[in-house]
Amino acid sequence: MLSRINFFKIVKDHFATLNNINSDRKGISYRDFFLFIFFPIVVSLYLSLNGFDFNRHLSDLITAISILGGFLFNLLAIIYGLMDKLQHDVKESENELKKIFVKQIHVNISFNILLAIILVTLLIIFSQIQCFSAALKLTFNFLLLFFLSLFLLTILLVLNRVYVIMKKDNE
Repeated sequence: MLSRINFFKIVKDHFATLNNINSDRKGISYRDFFLFIFFPIVVSLYLSLNGFDFNRHLSDLITAISILGGFLFNLLAIIYGLMDKLQHDVKESENELKKIFVKQIHVNISFNILLAIILVTLLIIFSQIQCFSAALKLTFNFLLLFFLSLFLLTILLVLNRVYVIMKKDNE
């Protein structure tokens, strides 16, 4: 029953895309670990411990993330069409690399949609609960900042990958 809404495979597959395609080494690369895990944790901790507050920006963040999530769903449909087109093209070594790249973009967009859903849910909960203890507010701020930074970094990753694959198509 819960397998229909199990999103852990999306998370696992996303982090599996954070490796060097040209490397035989499995797992996340050190640079990507620093950028996508360590950096967001450090920034989130720093901002949370120094009193960053979401209260003034809650409705704007909910709106922006909802709109971006909707755009990501549309981009996912476009990528799906591109995957279908690549399946019918002649198999070449460059085409195989494009297939890998498009599959990774698909996974990254799916992960970002999941992050958008999590962020909007947390922001709505945060906006409705007024009597936070200091520890709970600090935890919520950390989680929101962490997911928000991960969301933004993954959008930049998707943008870069889409740019690279489209540029290769035009060459």
